[in-house]
Amino acid sequence: MVNNGRPSRCCFPCRKRKLRCDLAPGGCGQCRRAKLNCHGYRDSIQLLFRDETKITASKVSARLTAAAAARSHVSIRDTPNPTWEDISRDTFLSLYVVGLSHTFDTLPALLTNSPPSSHLHISLGAAGLAFMSFHLNRHDLLLLASKKYVAAIRSIRSALNTSNNSDLQHGNNNDEVIQSALLLDLYEKIANRHEHQSASWLSHARGALHMVCDRANTDFSNPTTCQLANNATVVLMKSCGIAGVPVPPSLLALREDLNSYVRDAKWSFTGLVVGIVNLRAYMQGLASGAACPNVVLRRAKILDEHMALVEKRLQRSWKATRTFTVAYNPLIFGRYYDVYPSHHATQVTNAVRMMRLELNSIIQDVGHNEEPTMASLTREIIQELTRHLCAAVPQFLLLIGDEATSLPVYTLPPLQRLHCCTMLTPLYLSFCLTEDSYMKEWISQILLYMAEHGVKLASDVFQVISSGRLVDYWVLYAIVGSYAIAA
Repeated sequence: MVNNGRPSRCCFPCRKRKLRCDLAPGGCGQCRRAKLNCHGYRDSIQLLFRDETKITASKVSARLTAAAAARSHVSIRDTPNPTWEDISRDTFLSLYVVGLSHTFDTLPALLTNSPPSSHLHISLGAAGLAFMSFHLNRHDLLLLASKKYVAAIRSIRSALNTSNNSDLQHGNNNDEVIQSALLLDLYEKIANRHEHQSASWLSHARGALHMVCDRANTDFSNPTTCQLANNATVVLMKSCGIAGVPVPPSLLALREDLNSYVRDAKWSFTGLVVGIVNLRAYMQGLASGAACPNVVLRRAKILDEHMALVEKRLQRSWKATRTFTVAYNPLIFGRYYDVYPSHHATQVTNAVRMMRLELNSIIQDVGHNEEPTMASLTREIIQELTRHLCAAVPQFLLLIGDEATSLPVYTLPPLQRLHCCTMLTPLYLSFCLTEDSYMKEWISQILLYMAEHGVKLASDVFQVISSGRLVDYWVLYAIVGSYAIAA
């Protein structure tokens, strides 16, 4: 096809309305007069003509397929007539295990050495169906997931009864059982998001920890064994936090054993979260007089000091790129937003800041009789932390690039919807603790925007804040499934 014209550098609204764009820096005059968001102008790369014939497309497709296969070690089955179980399994592996979370990095290798009829594959089926139900808001898939869950429980019991103890304690079988328990824990957290006080909420996390602690002569220098043990401590820690109970002594003992093998900022962070979980459990005695306010205040201040040091370490390791905007954009709070090196970096950094917010909220509530300077400092810390959390949101709602060419994404793809889900609890906690009315309004509008573009849980959070009946942060963390999409 011959094109005798010249591609236009005009912004999208002007091209759509067939107007001559003045290409003014910071947004064209036509958009400004029409009170529209100017999306910026196309650069020289976007103006190039490209060969888009079927032959070229097939070559690119083949090249991308080969590259994707080389990157991923996860086996995605090619089934002529896939069932919901097949679809859910493959979606869970590609979207969650490979694309989103670091929690199940050990799973692909264990699946390779496990027969398709094993408890590990059955547990994967239960977790995959539950994840698909969560992702698509398909409650009917939970019925299929529950059947798989029951089958997985029976299969694990059979494996534990028939396997030789020495095999379990020294072979790969033990790792598979621990991994299955963690998958079933994920199923429980997705399927029973509103029942976090039930016994089953803690059962699989406790079971995984028990399997790790009962193993004789555990070799934590083995990367798979070490990561499974670490994951078991993290899931039980979060489960205890949501249930409002202290962590068991066995978890603290296992962390001591792992100290020589795991050394990073996230490990330091989870150690402090253990302290917060225990502090929250202790605080339940404040009303009855069983807990001392001065003890609570002292412990909260010490934990916040240590958490602030972890935050500084993260800022050095995972420095965010701050982008300032010229024109007003409703998806950005203020005039800037932060872009982190990865989703994992965003989520861990946000988690640290949320824990600092909770600690400073405790300091504010319990220490309300302290001197004015301390109260003022606490308010400033809360204001700074909430601004950081709000600045991390737009990176998942904008096509990140040159500030002049950042466009809103009107159809959020699956992975991006999950990224937005991870921002629901930071937004909720910021709404609860900020004194800035403009920030509260912005958070409400962002939740509505997410809901309109496929993030249904954002609508649930909006309903909570609109009703005025605010719930505990940890409770909301469970209700919106943040546990299920933690990185």
